[in-house]
Amino acid sequence: MNSPKPTRIIEPQILSRLGQHLERSLNFRVDQDGGEITSESLDIGLLARLDSIVWLSLETSLAPFVIREVMRDEGVGAEYTGDGQFSASLPALFKVASPNTWSPVTVKLAAFLLQILHALWPFDPSGLAAKQLLFAPHLRLLLEVFFDHPVKQCHGKNVGHSFRNTERLQADVYNDFVVQFRQAMLARKLLRRERHNWDFGSRENIANLNVYLDDLFARHPSLTVLHLRLFHARERANLITAPVEDQHRDLKALRASRTLFFDRMRRKPALFTDDPRHIWAILPSLDGGYDLHLTLLFDTAALQKVLDDKKVEAEQAGTIWEDHADQAGAYWVKVATSGRGSYLRGDRCLWLYGPDWVHGEVRADDFARREKLKETLGYLALRRALVRLKNEPPGEYFGMPERKERAPRRSLKRG
Repeated sequence: MNSPKPTRIIEPQILSRLGQHLERSLNFRVDQDGGEITSESLDIGLLARLDSIVWLSLETSLAPFVIREVMRDEGVGAEYTGDGQFSASLPALFKVASPNTWSPVTVKLAAFLLQILHALWPFDPSGLAAKQLLFAPHLRLLLEVFFDHPVKQCHGKNVGHSFRNTERLQADVYNDFVVQFRQAMLARKLLRRERHNWDFGSRENIANLNVYLDDLFARHPSLTVLHLRLFHARERANLITAPVEDQHRDLKALRASRTLFFDRMRRKPALFTDDPRHIWAILPSLDGGYDLHLTLLFDTAALQKVLDDKKVEAEQAGTIWEDHADQAGAYWVKVATSGRGSYLRGDRCLWLYGPDWVHGEVRADDFARREKLKETLGYLALRRALVRLKNEPPGEYFGMPERKERAPRRSLKRG
């Protein structure tokens, strides 16, 4: 296209995995016994592929499908007319359609269009669940164009089929949809201002996360990673059906529990070491309310000393030594929620985050695991990049402790 190429906040190589994370976050809740209950009201993972459609559409001015006319025989040999006579079949022009192979961009765009556009009906803004979601500006515009365009009536993946029994092919409808969307984006100057305001927090989160992790690995030869999902109460406000006041009251209670826990954690070196580091994120579930993700990052040598001391204490007391992750979770339940909350361990409940998440020790010289840790924690930093809840109140939803700079030494005055 002639206009400057817009920048995208999410790298294409992690986009699908971010979509899977959003799916796990928004479409699940935990039952009373700590088990997983998955909602199928919205395929949130589609948002990642919608994001791809936006940028692929703007990367080229070519149509995703090509339509051409070919000469074919209407029949084979002679055709029976029904009155005892036969007539010779005559060749005729037919329209055929296929993905535009002129460019890899158009091939990808065609594939995405056929994969997902037919599945967007649940995102109709009149739907109960979709009504609670606020999409990123470019996705919002794409959905607006979709629900206002005949493309929503295309069925099946055969673009050579007739559109609603007319002479028009479905490929032509798809092409026109892309043209209409491009025109809408250009008319709004690619939504640059809106996207800048929307993306600012996510860009800042990613930048801070990368600096924070690099600094930790520069100061520690090895870190031990523990992921916990923390709940401040067993019953939490449903983010689809509960009154907004109840949702905000629930979120306020979770934030209060988080603040109390971090304060107590710093005062509990016998469990959390002398210098516990962490990354947190507040995650909403449409049916399950708000909960807290916490990644604890311990200096491995310091944590090993804590574990050795705990084992000695258990042996001397004649008690069973409890796993460290369970001790940390139980401490949340006790001090932050007065027994009303609960917790889940990321290393034992793999459905929480998926198989790509990094657990346990990560050495500073293991750059592959370090990058994977950055990527997966980056999903938390980007949680609000594609979609948010309309009722989310202002405040922080992702963070890490600020490293306090050492005070400069005072110069001694002579004389």
